[in-house]
Amino acid sequence: DSKNKPRGKEVTSTPRAGPSLESHEYPIIQVLGLLTSYACLVFVVGPVRVIVYGTPLALVCLIANQLGMMGTVLAKPSALPWIVYCASETLFTLWYVHTKQRLARPKVFPPQIHHDQSFRRHAPPSVPLFFDNLLRHTPNVQTFVEEVAYTWFYHTPFDQLTRPDLHTWLAYLLYSNEWRHLSPLDRRDVNQMVDRLYDLTNVREPPSQTSSKPTHCIRHTLDPFESTARPWLVYAVTIGMDAIMGVFLRLAGFQRHPLTRGLRYWHRDAMTSPVAEPLVFVHGIGAGLMLYLPLLWSLVTTHQNRPILLVETPYVSMQLVEDVPSKKDTLVGLQAMLANHDIQRAHWMGHSLGTAICSWVCQELPHTVSHATFIDPIVFFLWKRDVAYNFLYRPPTTGIQVLLWYFASTEVHIVHVMRRHFWWYSIVCFPEHLPRHPVTNHVAASVFLSSHDVIINALDVHEHLSTRDQGSSKMEVVWWDGFTHGEMLLHSHALTSVTSNVKCRDVTNPIKHVAKWNWADYIVNRLDLIRQQDVANTWW
Repeated sequence: DSKNKPRGKEVTSTPRAGPSLESHEYPIIQVLGLLTSYACLVFVVGPVRVIVYGTPLALVCLIANQLGMMGTVLAKPSALPWIVYCASETLFTLWYVHTKQRLARPKVFPPQIHHDQSFRRHAPPSVPLFFDNLLRHTPNVQTFVEEVAYTWFYHTPFDQLTRPDLHTWLAYLLYSNEWRHLSPLDRRDVNQMVDRLYDLTNVREPPSQTSSKPTHCIRHTLDPFESTARPWLVYAVTIGMDAIMGVFLRLAGFQRHPLTRGLRYWHRDAMTSPVAEPLVFVHGIGAGLMLYLPLLWSLVTTHQNRPILLVETPYVSMQLVEDVPSKKDTLVGLQAMLANHDIQRAHWMGHSLGTAICSWVCQELPHTVSHATFIDPIVFFLWKRDVAYNFLYRPPTTGIQVLLWYFASTEVHIVHVMRRHFWWYSIVCFPEHLPRHPVTNHVAASVFLSSHDVIINALDVHEHLSTRDQGSSKMEVVWWDGFTHGEMLLHSHALTSVTSNVKCRDVTNPIKHVAKWNWADYIVNRLDLIRQQDVANTWW
């Protein structure tokens, strides 16, 4: 049956979990996964790592050769370019080591729940009440608590977890801190939460060994900073991709504007009338907007009657940008962006980590949101370990995981964001906190999930979103059967599904948007407009 299903088929009923790549029930999938992982290691990651570790040695050999100490002396015109390149890579590696040491320092004052969420309509008055809210939003609480041991504590049975073990975990989970650094009041609250965990599982608390260390658990904001070096050639490619994308966007009528340190955006006015609601898109981790070219092309050519704003986050785009704006600075910048273009409300769309910014906007600037679209979202059910483990800790076993591990999960600036700025309780979005239509009170949000997502557990997120009562209507959740994280960018029917979801929702009969031109006609049209309007000094 499953063999006859089209890849990426959209399912509206309760989805079923796809075959896990770690499951022993599918040995052929495991074998293929291992083969692709080894292929990526040998043919992609290996050569890149050789450049990093081989260029210092090559530099020494070249210098020794030019001094007559090793082999026949090479002609200077031949040797000099290689010496310059190897020296540049060596210096870049030294810069990386210094940067890693500097960025690895833990945050001395991490944001706390009651302060971080104080400006929200649903702000929790205390951490224990926030913890209660987590349990209320967990489909099967007892199963979740039992899984805490196997997931956060590396397969340790729950009945073997002592109170100090749970102290360590909850201090990290809810305070982003060490147990020993908590105030007496916070320690009292944590102890009450530990009591509740034991009660929920009907497990008798094991005796604590005062001489033994707590069982090791995942604590992504406190654990050691792990990243790997890469040659400057990799960054030259990603920065070059960003420059090429900039040319395309300018041809498409966009102009780039700065917002705040580490944040900028592109803007294009509506090109036809009547003008529909603006669209704001926030990309995820990777190489910037270039990776989203298929989606952006679909949006630009389909929605000519919309102002479109594309928010760039270069600190997770391999652009050698260290500045990571805080939530407050990000929201202030986004408010300024809307004010600059006289926008009151917009349709917000985010993919992957971009959904974190959309979550902030939905919860703290709800008056600016007419609808929100979350694609491969990482903001739901975040108190499970999936996002932290899959992105930062999981040993790669497939080709996709190897590429994700090397080019994203271990890039020094991306690791800096995920390990020193990714406060999950600031980002998490509960279903009832999503925007509502001002007239119908329906949930004004759409969620697109990929069944084989390698970052989130899509089935758990779907259950979390589907089992909660959303009031007068259910949330719109689209399930892409067979897709992995971000794969929708490669399938036209998935792009069409996302694009058709972006429609004017405050009119009685919304216009059905269809692409007006093919790519060649569109470029000809843009070049003609450039010639007519003589904007050579502005679009560059």
